[in-house]
Amino acid sequence: MIQSGASAAGKWLVYGLIVLMGLGSLCGFLAFTRPAPAAPPVAEPGVSTQQQEAGAFAQAYLSAWLTATSDDHAALDEYSPEAGAGVQGRSPISYRDLTVASVEDAPGDVTTVIVSASIETTEDEDGEEVTSWTPYWYQVAVQADGDTLAPVGLPAPVSMPAMGSSPDLGYPGRVVNRDLRATVEDFMTAYLTGQGDVTRVVSPESTITAITPAYWTRATVEALTSTKEIADSDPADGRTVELLVNVDLTRDGTTKPAQYVLGMTVRDGRWEVQSLNSAPALSN
Repeated sequence: MIQSGASAAGKWLVYGLIVLMGLGSLCGFLAFTRPAPAAPPVAEPGVSTQQQEAGAFAQAYLSAWLTATSDDHAALDEYSPEAGAGVQGRSPISYRDLTVASVEDAPGDVTTVIVSASIETTEDEDGEEVTSWTPYWYQVAVQADGDTLAPVGLPAPVSMPAMGSSPDLGYPGRVVNRDLRATVEDFMTAYLTGQGDVTRVVSPESTITAITPAYWTRATVEALTSTKEIADSDPADGRTVELLVNVDLTRDGTTKPAQYVLGMTVRDGRWEVQSLNSAPALSN
């Protein structure tokens, strides 16, 4: 009887272990197949929704202010009846290229917006009227209250930001490598004018494609400098260098200078364009 009881107990112990092992496997399977928890949202840096709305509102307000006359100021009255009543004269200010230059938060849910606009001006030169478009800047304050926006005061003409001196660029190296220069010239021609195949001179992993439709009819490389000197010898595979390319662009008899920053690399003994970099390197 004792042996029979022990045998039965042993069997139940084995059954129990099997059940536990099964449950463990099931839990492990569920844990493995369960979707990973969603990552917490990360706030994107940049302009907030309120700032975007304030910018658009400031543009519309400034447009109404610029075009208002003593005979027609209905659009401005929607923003500020007092401002409309104060307008004198029947000549609206002609403008174009209305652009938000900057936005800045201020106390009281107020956003200060700087808007630029090209204003039509007419001058007398040698007895002839010459019309030009001159950029001017305006400051507009906008307050947000829930889902509504309201102007704070009137638009104020302000001076444009001071123009600083251009920094020195960090490309002291001379480019005397003829193969490297030839690759750059072939790339500039294919990229800007559509004459030639861009893919022939760019790295296989590069996503650079030619500008389409091509606007310029000729691209002439005028100067080529680098972050380090490149000798006229066979380069080693994997070598890289950044180039500053000054190129003259021509169409219909008009030529304009432009500048590109190219990342170059060597593959299979020849130079290739690896990247179009966004900004030149500065000297230390």
